[in-house]
Amino acid sequence: MTQTAFDLTLKKCEEQKNGAECAKLYYYFISSKRSYLAGLKEDKHKALYYAKMACELNDSNGCFTAGMTLYYGDEHAGIAVDKDEGRRLLKKSCDLGQDDVCTYFLNPKF
Repeated sequence: MTQTAFDLTLKKCEEQKNGAECAKLYYYFISSKRSYLAGLKEDKHKALYYAKMACELNDSNGCFTAGMTLYYGDEHAGIAVDKDEGRRLLKKSCDLGQDDVCTYFLNPKF
């Protein structure tokens, strides 16, 4: 991904309110090939922000990544564990059609 691809994804997310594009932004802000190619620094708070935005726009992948991030937290990034909010977002991901989330992550033993 190049800076141009990042800018286009950002525009589709923020201006066009495209949940799938917001979910993609999550991966730009974690340590990944995309972030390096776009010249971005890792920022897990921004990653979480865009995953939550994607979830608000009813993107199941955004709900999943935001839910997992909050459920487990990230001590090194300063993201607190919030199991209740994490489960709420995982349930929304399930409700939006992520069957693997329904059967595995929402298992009462999880």
